[in-house]
Amino acid sequence: MQNSLSETNNHVGNPCELFVDNNGGYAAQGIRTCQMGGDSMQPTIQPCELIAFADCGGKVAEPGIYVFTRNVFARPCVFIKRVEPLANGALMIISDNLHYQTFALNIDEQKEVMTPTY
Repeated sequence: MQNSLSETNNHVGNPCELFVDNNGGYAAQGIRTCQMGGDSMQPTIQPCELIAFADCGGKVAEPGIYVFTRNVFARPCVFIKRVEPLANGALMIISDNLHYQTFALNIDEQKEVMTPTY
């Protein structure tokens, strides 16, 4: 999974601040962009909005908005969702738009999740 930059829509004076590694250095090489394809994350992310995200190495250590790919009907689909790790190792997948259901991915189901390659 890849972690997006921010879980809020607060203004950022210098976008580089969002891509800082643990040592305070700029981590530009891990930055990717994609476009929101639907309304599942409204009002946080609008349809067709371009988002930037940084690679988190496939680990979800803390709640946030993540970008990941999962096969749906044998076709890889990109998801932009709020993800919360649970104590049992499962991941809660949450859409900000209340018209979409929340679901959990247990550890075995997480093997289907791939990081997007752009």
